[in-house]
Amino acid sequence: MYKGASKFIALSTILFAACGGGSEANEADSLVTRADSAVAAGNYTLATELLDTLKSRYPTEIKALREGMNIRARANEGLIKDELQTTDSLEAVCSYRIDSLSQYFTLVNNPELVEGYYVIKEYATSSLFDRSGLEARITPEGQFYMISSLAGSPVKHTSVTVTVGGESASSSSVAYDGDRNYRSGNTEMITFISSECDSIGKLLSKYQGKPVRITFTGARSTSMQLPQNDAKSIALAYNYSEAITTSRKLAAKKELLDKQLILARDQAARTSTIEK
Repeated sequence: MYKGASKFIALSTILFAACGGGSEANEADSLVTRADSAVAAGNYTLATELLDTLKSRYPTEIKALREGMNIRARANEGLIKDELQTTDSLEAVCSYRIDSLSQYFTLVNNPELVEGYYVIKEYATSSLFDRSGLEARITPEGQFYMISSLAGSPVKHTSVTVTVGGESASSSSVAYDGDRNYRSGNTEMITFISSECDSIGKLLSKYQGKPVRITFTGARSTSMQLPQNDAKSIALAYNYSEAITTSRKLAAKKELLDKQLILARDQAARTSTIEK
């Protein structure tokens, strides 16, 4: 009786272990099947999530993991293709914005500068040196920058603040150096690079056509109404620069995605020969 009971317990243990192993294999296979179906349905994110679950829960189910390699490669290919499509759409929008905004600008070639710059057409022949205001310009590479000028009311300004629509934005402070912060007679001029003045561009882009007040701050402060064309130049230049910069970033991203797509397709081809 005792021997019979022992044999029964041992046999039960073996069967239980076998069933447990079979259950894990079946569950792993089920995840593979579901991931494959998700790829076929174009739900690539779900497919990768299922394969991540397979890898974490059943790390010893080699057969299922090997089959999942091909499915993951195809899922990655699908995800990259979707991202490429989105990038193409965003590029088209940027291209349209660039074409729309370019009509407002003209290139000014200044013999005193290494390269020219773009300004709105109203300022193609104007001189900022002879007046007070804040003018936006764009480098040939598409970088936004601004030049402030204060004539006849010296305050030794180092920064400017604009106020519109109940909001304000200020430039960074640029100390007098005779170069970017330049003074001649009763005229003071500062060249602000993009990172020092983009908050002003963003604000005036938001309130295009609204009256703007500018404050020149230095040893003391003085304020005035910003000329309408100055405000226009800033809003348009900021938007134009943003479109150009975004377009270049998207082009670089697309180039990277194209390379990733080639790798994903290569991996899918190599893993398609794995025995199932």
